[in-house]
Amino acid sequence: MFESTQRQPKPPRQPRQPRQPRQLRIAFFCTYAILTLATFLVLGLIGTLMAPHWQIQKNTTRITVQSKDTTIASKLTVPAHEGTYQIRQTPIKIRLTAKVTVHALVREPIDAPADRPACLLMQGAGTGKSSEVFGDLASSMASAGITTLVPDKRMDDYTMFHRNYVSMAHDYGTSFDILKRWPGVDAQKVGLYAESEGTWISSIMTAQRKDIAFTILTSPPVYSGRQQMAIAATSYFKTAGAPLALTRDIPKLTALNFSVLGLDYADFDSLNYISHLTQPTLINYGTRDLSMPIEQGAVTILAKAKANNNQNVTVRYYDANHQMRIGDNMALPRLPLATGYTQNLDDWINGIASGTSAQDWKTPMIAGSQPNQLYAVPPRTTAGLITSLGQLFALMLFGTGLCVIAFLLGVLRSIGKSIRRSIRRQRNKGQHLQSQTRMQSSMQAQVPVSTNFSRPLIASMWITGLLSIASTLGILGYVIVVVSQALTLQQDTKFLSLLWIVLRVASIVVILAFSWLCTQFLNPLLVRLTGSEGNEPDEISHVFNGLQRIIMLCVLCGSALLMGSLAFWGLY
Repeated sequence: MFESTQRQPKPPRQPRQPRQPRQLRIAFFCTYAILTLATFLVLGLIGTLMAPHWQIQKNTTRITVQSKDTTIASKLTVPAHEGTYQIRQTPIKIRLTAKVTVHALVREPIDAPADRPACLLMQGAGTGKSSEVFGDLASSMASAGITTLVPDKRMDDYTMFHRNYVSMAHDYGTSFDILKRWPGVDAQKVGLYAESEGTWISSIMTAQRKDIAFTILTSPPVYSGRQQMAIAATSYFKTAGAPLALTRDIPKLTALNFSVLGLDYADFDSLNYISHLTQPTLINYGTRDLSMPIEQGAVTILAKAKANNNQNVTVRYYDANHQMRIGDNMALPRLPLATGYTQNLDDWINGIASGTSAQDWKTPMIAGSQPNQLYAVPPRTTAGLITSLGQLFALMLFGTGLCVIAFLLGVLRSIGKSIRRSIRRQRNKGQHLQSQTRMQSSMQAQVPVSTNFSRPLIASMWITGLLSIASTLGILGYVIVVVSQALTLQQDTKFLSLLWIVLRVASIVVILAFSWLCTQFLNPLLVRLTGSEGNEPDEISHVFNGLQRIIMLCVLCGSALLMGSLAFWGLY
């Protein structure tokens, strides 16, 4: 009545692979140890070769102030001081080219003498408009009888990656000519005021034009951007509490060729133009400025001017930041200018306009707060094994790309296996099972040979590839954190040191995983060398066939490139 049911027989277990002989195991782990040690040594050597043959040194160029008082006074009669006149402000437009026109503001003293001096104010790095910058400086000068002109910065050819200082000097020259012709201005008494990056531009103008009566250089970099940034980054990293190993990477970075980004202006040679300085000059530095060569820069300008028989160079140091402002070392908005700064500017300009020579000053030529420049500007910035930012990017991008390709190929391979397995099940659906005896005899007659990766081998590959990528992203993120803290003058030494230790440990684990994978790659050779051909696991016999070979080679090559980039950052 009822059909009898019978349990299907369980398929017999596949015979276990014999354990590897002791000789093979010893050879495997000896090879692993040798590869690990060799990888450490090679990466350490590569890291050394990537470093340039120079480091940032302590500054030994010193300048001594002759008085703490920053006051500037001439022996000659000065026509006016700050606050003498009411101010009239006039907006104008300046046509630089047939297609480019910028706005500008003229501030002039009301009822001042008709032969008064004038000053063109030139901005530093940034995107300031004439209505937003130099309002306090220009107004103070105008109240002391000095006509001022503040033009907008031309932005159509000014970007983070492209700056042509010679062209910018030509544009400011157009504004300078307008100021010379302004009513009430003596064309023989018109000069320049420039800050930071703007001093590079003003130096071009003073070298090319002989009708500039004076020049004021506030926070001048003096040297090339590459040299100046080397000491700036070192000072900022030290302030942020960055590990010494990362601080030592600064020469590697600043020595790189940045042409891949178009940063050719990093090598602008301002000394070539400062060497032609013949005008009376006022140099201003803030002693809290970590980014500028506050002692070397002044000494260099004094020497260049002296070589041109120009002794009329005044130097003032203020207990202030890069913008000559007090209250915070950062360039925050609405900070007040250093005490006496605007008055000193006005008195110096009016003193020069009155004919004051180097011997006619009642006050010392070098005065103010005693500066202390920590690091010296490097005399050269030659690169090591990695010479350009493009090469460094290539290491990281190609290495990451190869690991990602290996991952994608592995996923595609798994999908393909799943599809084939599903098709096979569909074909076998509805067929009767063979008898237990027949099944057993069939399985014993032929044991299928695995052509798949073993799970430990798969884990080793993904650990190596993913950890290489994670360590590379980690060091990049770490550098961003350090730079962020440095620029905001925050200090968290313990936190940064802990993160650095984590990165060092991760980079060491990458080497261990990489060496293990290399040993797996060499395992078939070890099997043959130890005479263990009959004992090797099936997956080792076939692991390097077709797609499997490509996946493993991608992981190995990609990880090797990424470890090379980690060596650049001094992690080995």
